[in-house]
Amino acid sequence: MTFNWKLSIWAALALSALPAYAHVTLERAETQRGKSYKAVLKIPHGCDGQATHTVRVEIPEGFIGVKPMPKPGWTIKTVRGAYAKSYGFYHGPLSEGVKQIEWSGGELPDDYYDEFVASGFIARELTESALYFKVVQVCANGEERWVDVPAEGQDPHDLAAPAAVLRLAAGGEPAHEHRHGHKHGDAKAAAGDGATTIGTLAIAGAWTRATAEGAKVAAGYLTIHNTGSTADTLVSVQTPVAGRGEIHDMTTDDAGVMRMRRLADGLEIPAGGSVELKPGGKHLMFLDLKQPLVEGSQVSVKLAFKSGAVGEVVLPVRALGASGGGHSHH
Repeated sequence: MTFNWKLSIWAALALSALPAYAHVTLERAETQRGKSYKAVLKIPHGCDGQATHTVRVEIPEGFIGVKPMPKPGWTIKTVRGAYAKSYGFYHGPLSEGVKQIEWSGGELPDDYYDEFVASGFIARELTESALYFKVVQVCANGEERWVDVPAEGQDPHDLAAPAAVLRLAAGGEPAHEHRHGHKHGDAKAAAGDGATTIGTLAIAGAWTRATAEGAKVAAGYLTIHNTGSTADTLVSVQTPVAGRGEIHDMTTDDAGVMRMRRLADGLEIPAGGSVELKPGGKHLMFLDLKQPLVEGSQVSVKLAFKSGAVGEVVLPVRALGASGGGHSHH
């Protein structure tokens, strides 16, 4: 009986020592210098039971060329400023950029979890072993400030409200060696992770598959989110690796036969909405390939919209059978 009483006391003390809530973290907490990086900040709860309506992120020095990903129902505001130094980037030295991102106007109840995303590049010139993303969650009657950074030699677990940490490893090639056809213009291309912005259209998750030797067609996939107040239409697709590009849709009839058709009038993206191009559904079609698509390489694709917005997006080439569903029906 005495043993059980002591055991109960020990269990109560152990539970009381556990943190009352989880802090904000990064989905991928380690990367290399000189590489593109998609910061996915995981928000696990609200402010003492209240819903979060604003998420504010301070961008650490050395995370450059940053572009936030739009979230339906949330408004994005960025603060730009000068970097502490100039860093090598795609089109030459970069000395200023986004320093803070704020998503506001939404509602993330305390019982739910969500992610807030920004894409950028980890400067090769950095000597630090870690970057810290300071995050503030604002609720109706309070806020959570995840902004504590450990002092030299301090255990991060001792911090009451730690900032999200990104560990850095050596590696990566200079950004200017990975141009892959990027150009100045309406498109502000991100660093090879399939994310870019063209006018009011935010492109994310772009990719394509490797092709077999002698193949003459390939398909491209991505998601387009329209942040504008009016609908827009994707009307043209061009890539230097193919003779022509088209926009296609894949449907299955009552007999279970998959049929493909070209969307001659383009693909409409509703105001404030998103359209996903994916295997087995709508997709970009690259015809009369001039060369095989090799896994690990990248393909530059020029997209034109009815609004007049034109820009390029980079499609990483995945394995031949990636994400299921081939295109043998072509």
